[in-house]
Amino acid sequence: KKVKNSTRLTHHHSSEVMADSLQILMIGVVFCLMLGLGATVTVDQLRDIVKNPRAPLIGFVSQFGLMPFMAWAIAKMLSVEASQGVSMILIGCTPGGTTSNLFTYFSRGEVSLSIAMTVVSNVAAFFMMPLLLLLYAPSFTDDSFEVPYANIAAGLGVTLIPVAIGMTVLRKNPPVAAKLEKGAAILGGLFIAAAIAVGCIQNEDLFKSGHKLYLSSVFMAPCGYLAGYGLASLFGLPNRQRRTIALETGIQNSTLTIAIIMLTYPRGDAAANQLQEDVLAFAIMYSLFLVISGCVATFLFRKISEGEEEEAEEGEAKKGEAAKHGEDEFFDTKEPHHEDDPGNRL
Repeated sequence: KKVKNSTRLTHHHSSEVMADSLQILMIGVVFCLMLGLGATVTVDQLRDIVKNPRAPLIGFVSQFGLMPFMAWAIAKMLSVEASQGVSMILIGCTPGGTTSNLFTYFSRGEVSLSIAMTVVSNVAAFFMMPLLLLLYAPSFTDDSFEVPYANIAAGLGVTLIPVAIGMTVLRKNPPVAAKLEKGAAILGGLFIAAAIAVGCIQNEDLFKSGHKLYLSSVFMAPCGYLAGYGLASLFGLPNRQRRTIALETGIQNSTLTIAIIMLTYPRGDAAANQLQEDVLAFAIMYSLFLVISGCVATFLFRKISEGEEEEAEEGEAKKGEAAKHGEDEFFDTKEPHHEDDPGNRL
């Protein structure tokens, strides 16, 4: 018995060490990603956003107005179990994270706006999350949720510090900033591929779940993309800002949601463990399909962006031709009429 207990303790300690190591590695990866993304943002861009906060305000309404309501509406339409409904509401109420910044960059959106929206949504989460949970969660549970404010603050730090460093590098040494941006793009691609692979391997049991979990997990983020894009279009924002608000709305910070679930529904006896697993199921599946849908949205947005660039180039070419044609006509009118020249008559 002593040997068995010792082996079990050793295994448990090894698991904890591995989990801590992975967490440190993840923080390092996120830090590097945000450093590279910060190297694409100038102080003037952020200053313009502060002077004209229309886009962030529209994004705020989309994130904390449309997304929580859609999460609640989808859960009600599908008549999901209470445990899944709780998880869906939590996802809908959480702020954006670094994943939306990464997909905005790949989608040729406005990275400065994306970062500004992430900061605003995380600061607002301190009072908006409790308010929204009070509004929507009673449809599925009477439990009071434990919002991890320390996690939100830490997330803000991991976002703001490397972004500030990257912006400083861009201002003082643009060639180095270009290398940081390229490195972040490569690291971001690897990060997305690894997230999909690890998600499929670690959560293979969830793929045996019912159709309600599948449908809600697959369509939650795309509904957010459409809602954010539609609202931004309604207010006539530029295409780059529409893409940004779409991604910031649909891509929620599922890591924060998982932390809230684990704090609110701690493990204990068999019933407590089962409850935690039931509530976690949607958050985990959403995280996986979020990355997949983000890749699809990125592909579509890049195609749209390429079309916009081609149209802009064609427009510039037509303007150039029109201007040249106008100059030719102007000089033609200035030339003398040779048939009226007396010398020609001779």
